[in-house]
Amino acid sequence: MGLGSLNPVAPGEDPTTGLILFYVPLPGVDTPTFESLQRDAQFTWVSADRLSRDPAMQFVGPGEEQIVVEGKMYPYHFGGLSTLQRLREAGRAGKPMMLGRFYPLTDPVGYSLENLGNFVIKRVRSVESKIGAVGIAHKIDFTLELSRYGDDLGKNAADDAPIVTRINT
Repeated sequence: MGLGSLNPVAPGEDPTTGLILFYVPLPGVDTPTFESLQRDAQFTWVSADRLSRDPAMQFVGPGEEQIVVEGKMYPYHFGGLSTLQRLREAGRAGKPMMLGRFYPLTDPVGYSLENLGNFVIKRVRSVESKIGAVGIAHKIDFTLELSRYGDDLGKNAADDAPIVTRINT
């Protein structure tokens, strides 16, 4: 699987049109691969005291949702440097982006896109090792930390179900 990003800072672009993609790498596309994807969803409950009874828990809504992606890339062999740079630029832009996951379809041929919601980039971390003679690392370990933005971008509660779209290639 690979990781990619469209440029979210294009002039005149809607703030939600930048896109982070998780997908099976396509031939000729500069994408680093990732090894793990951790997803953490919290739910907020508060204790409500009651007269002559034990306190009851009351659900007050969803809490933070975070995704951490970790991986390795080998720029001399597979590229990927431009994707990490685009992700850093997206983080600096300070805009929420749609997070999607592509799945390959075997029949019919093409891809399917699952919309996971709007997320922001909180951190892009990289560790370069085995630096070559021209100054480019032979191996780069990276971590990408994302947090859900919230539902105030024209989305209502009924839209929480993942949207799956078929894209034929």
